[in-house]
Amino acid sequence: MLHTRTILACLTALSVLGMGCQSKYSNLPKYQASLQPLSIDGLSEPQADPAVDAMVVVPAGWKPEPFKGSDQHAHQVWLSPTGKTAYGVIHFGLPLPVPARWILNSFLSEMKKSEGEATVIGQPMEDDALPGVRFTVECGDYKMRINLICKGFRGWAVYAGTLRAQPEAPAELELAERAREKTKVGLPQAAAPPTPSFTRPTASIAE
Repeated sequence: MLHTRTILACLTALSVLGMGCQSKYSNLPKYQASLQPLSIDGLSEPQADPAVDAMVVVPAGWKPEPFKGSDQHAHQVWLSPTGKTAYGVIHFGLPLPVPARWILNSFLSEMKKSEGEATVIGQPMEDDALPGVRFTVECGDYKMRINLICKGFRGWAVYAGTLRAQPEAPAELELAERAREKTKVGLPQAAAPPTPSFTRPTASIAE
């Protein structure tokens, strides 16, 4: 089963926002979106998930893991029938309204501290349409394909993840990636939850 602890490392990364975290990723290439519309085959209808402040699009038949949250973050993940693939959304507060590229280096540094590895695969790319950064990282047991999004004092990590030690299930991964792309962060104000406060997390990221 794909656990959720890896991606939670980003929350500690945000606490060092002012320590030069933008330097390495200040000038990222721009992502060029495909003009081909994404199919909705195999995906459920979009549904509001106030806990993570997003319109989520869960692959049909995928099961939610228990919700994880604190006053710093909210995290929901759905697992495929095989348990090899996950689609997930994390919502967190930011101390300052900054672009996602400014927190990416710290995000990866904390992931490496937690998992012993955070190897970026390929080139992170800035996507103004998110707005945020797209990147893939191998960290510990997992390979995570992440859309890191910042809007004002709020941030999200929307991801499709697989287990590195097992063969990928291509059909499941394709579903997870389409679900990630169809996810819309930020609900209308009336439906949105309070923005998570930003403090240094003190609990284990495995919680």
